[in-house]
Amino acid sequence: MNEDVRFHLSREAKRKIYSATITAVIVVLTVGQRHAGFLLILGALPLAVWLTWSAWVIVRRPYARLGQLICVAVWLLALALLAGIHYVWHQSVRRDANEIVKAINAYSASYGRCPNNIDNFGIKREVLEEKLGDNYSYACNAGKAKLSYVATFTIFDTYAYDFEKDVWVYESWADKKKFADTRPPGTK
Repeated sequence: MNEDVRFHLSREAKRKIYSATITAVIVVLTVGQRHAGFLLILGALPLAVWLTWSAWVIVRRPYARLGQLICVAVWLLALALLAGIHYVWHQSVRRDANEIVKAINAYSASYGRCPNNIDNFGIKREVLEEKLGDNYSYACNAGKAKLSYVATFTIFDTYAYDFEKDVWVYESWADKKKFADTRPPGTK
């Protein structure tokens, strides 16, 4: 067996690998931001078409197989990285939100009512904005606390805490605005 065996990528294959890598890095840097995950939907159809074409190239063109496999691997790595980034964003914000819920519950247990404003339960507004982002909401109406924050994957949806059931509730923008409901008001 020859120990000097090396693989060779053509210029075209190298260009494809470089362009796939650069594009994937730009997508990760853009879509990996907080509230930008919904942009993945815009790229889903073109990526599905490209992956189908890549499968055809890998099967039908042996001379281009290695380069195309590397390009597919780059994109799969980028998608895995995006999933990991958004998972970490979600878990981090949820952990911080749970700390705030504990502070609200502790205040409510001590005083028998929910805090009227954020400053009453010992967390500064700046810290709260750092933890949950600028688009959080807290209110105490009729003795019932309401805490919500914008979902980290998209800017359109929120998570609201139900203090009676002690659970986070996902609130879709379309459901909140009745965006998809085309029926006249008062009909079911």
